[in-house]
Amino acid sequence: MCMNVAMIGLGKLGLPVAEVMAQHHTVRGYDINPNITSDVIDIKWSWAETLVDAEIIFVAVPTPHQPQYGGETPSSHLPPQDFDYTHLESALTNIAEWAPATALIVNISTVLPGTLRPMIHRLALQDRFCYNPYLIAMGTVAQDFMHPDIMMLGFDSWPSAQHHAQANIIQHFYASMQHADVHITLGTWEEAECIKIFHNTYISAKVGIANMIQDVTQRIGHANPTRIAEALRHADRIVSGQYMMPGMGDGGPCHPRDNIALSWLADRLNLGYDLFHAIMSAREQQARLIAEDLCVHDMPVIIWGRAFKPGTDLRDGSAAELVAHYVQQMTHHTVEYDVISPAPAVYLLAHDVDHGHLPVAAQSVIVDMYRRYQHPDASVRVEWYGMGRAPLQ
Repeated sequence: MCMNVAMIGLGKLGLPVAEVMAQHHTVRGYDINPNITSDVIDIKWSWAETLVDAEIIFVAVPTPHQPQYGGETPSSHLPPQDFDYTHLESALTNIAEWAPATALIVNISTVLPGTLRPMIHRLALQDRFCYNPYLIAMGTVAQDFMHPDIMMLGFDSWPSAQHHAQANIIQHFYASMQHADVHITLGTWEEAECIKIFHNTYISAKVGIANMIQDVTQRIGHANPTRIAEALRHADRIVSGQYMMPGMGDGGPCHPRDNIALSWLADRLNLGYDLFHAIMSAREQQARLIAEDLCVHDMPVIIWGRAFKPGTDLRDGSAAELVAHYVQQMTHHTVEYDVISPAPAVYLLAHDVDHGHLPVAAQSVIVDMYRRYQHPDASVRVEWYGMGRAPLQ
């Protein structure tokens, strides 16, 4: 079914996407640049003309940094800055004024996690606003738009009947022009914000690690970085989805100490940067943050899952013991492992296994690092780490 679509912002992203949409739907476009032209879409120069009768309004305006943050010149020494949301907020303000009350508003512009909620509620658009950032590459925008591997649709709350209905409208719209094998994640604005930005920074991290290999081989000699990278591309743990589930820190008899040794090598080779020290610092700070969350409850702490991973008794590099170290540092109390206390206590579920129903005392707190555990007794507080209190069973 042909729909009336408006595309706000006809730059490097908005214009090629709008021209693909126009092959299947009626598309009007709007941009503040008077030099934009297209033989495919109907470009208007007023909000009223652009938005009249629109059923879906896509927002593709820039959210830029200052020019010195582009990456063409050194910028890591500069104070970190958020994106500039001036254009986005201006566009949404005009949409709130001129758009039909029934139109769905779909933002595809990049924002940082936590940005949209205050802005959208301030403009009272939460009942009809979706965040749907695209994962595309410049130069292949149209192709990537038609053949996405994943897509995210974020709403004010999820799930809700209203937003389910809106998600269905958007999915049917995309199905008219995209291939069918797309992994779609439905959730909140914040979840979509995180997926978009962490996708990009994960790619940056991969590139940084790949180029670190060639920096090392350049200095040690007798090694081809391409051959090394080609071998690693066949390792399941690297190319699959393994190790992509948030939970406890990395551990075992190899990984932590390997990074420490590589940190030493980076210094000896005078690379001028040290990814390995950053990885280990992050691992330790993440454990400290877990410990802080446990200590807030001011009760004895018991950890279920002392070994570095399920199915083994090895405690080498145990992330659970690292958390316990910080708990003991903060409270000066001993942490116990794999026991049930007759008195209220805080339990950390450090392994992603089925714990059944732990027979803990009333008023205890159970912190589940993998967000699966539920308890039948409402007097026991269950927290899914990263989400707050777990839903009641």
